[in-house]
Amino acid sequence: MLVAFSGFSRAWSEGPGAGYGHVFDSLDGGATWTDVSANLPDVPTNSLRLLPNGGLALGTDLAAFYRAPGEKNWKVIGDGLPTTTVMQLRTGPDGRLYAATHGRGIWSIDPDRFGRVHREDDDRQ
Repeated sequence: MLVAFSGFSRAWSEGPGAGYGHVFDSLDGGATWTDVSANLPDVPTNSLRLLPNGGLALGTDLAAFYRAPGEKNWKVIGDGLPTTTVMQLRTGPDGRLYAATHGRGIWSIDPDRFGRVHREDDDRQ
């Protein structure tokens, strides 16, 4: 079970609950929760999507992020996706991830490209 909380929490809040992350995972039906925010920036979250490969896609007020299955850290996703608010993430019947942004349109992203390094010197490794 996964949940994402919107709003600022780490640096801009005071009082009970300040300093906690934005994305939490529960393996026992919600009895206990683990913060899986890791390296995410402290910005409001808008949409969390479990992908068919077991990875997570997260839309925030800053960008869209991806966490691969079994990994701890998140990374920005989408070649050319502008740095903008991602209001909604949905998977389409074509298997692509669609990101609805604030004022920058809807972007189609191939989830098979997540985690790949796009460099010309990849063949030399």
